[in-house]
Amino acid sequence: MTEFVFMVFESISWPMALTIGFMLLFLNGLILTPSSELSLATVGLYASTQAWLYMPAIFVTTTGNMIGFVLLFLISRRYSDRITAFLKSSRFHYIKHMNRKAIRGFEKHGHLYVLYGRYIPNVRSVITIPAGFSDMPLSRFIFYSAFGSLSWALFWVSVGFFLGPHLLQIIETHKLFAASLLVLTIAAVFIHRHFYLRSLEDEAAV
Repeated sequence: MTEFVFMVFESISWPMALTIGFMLLFLNGLILTPSSELSLATVGLYASTQAWLYMPAIFVTTTGNMIGFVLLFLISRRYSDRITAFLKSSRFHYIKHMNRKAIRGFEKHGHLYVLYGRYIPNVRSVITIPAGFSDMPLSRFIFYSAFGSLSWALFWVSVGFFLGPHLLQIIETHKLFAASLLVLTIAAVFIHRHFYLRSLEDEAAV
């Protein structure tokens, strides 16, 4: 598996890899998916093949994430009524729940929630929407988001860069255990979402 992963990496030029990393984090900031943690760690793992790519990987992914955040912020500010209506009618219950959680956190902690909300998985992207709904200045939003996004990228790119190759070797050595752990993790996530969202719906119906 390790050999296969790095063989794939060898087929991708570093400009293409950084472009992919930029686009993944741009999409994460704008449409809340794909996972920033997995994307950043993968970019970090690629950067481990050429040590000088470490800092460019952090810079490019942070830049992509920030552009996505700013665009979503501006869209939320311009089309707040339409976005609110969409979220209320959306069938993506988990996204609706995370948005409500982000709004409550924003109302409770104010603009600083944009800063430390960037360190909470799922919430880190959704928090942009209530920030856009508010009277928060764009300059303050950019400052808080840039600090949080840079720290987040630094951590997860470092995980992929320093630990990724060792984790691949461990997975390759213990394939059955790793596969079982992956299946159990995925199952646990879906079970948690199913029952947690059901409990929220039951509470709302009471």
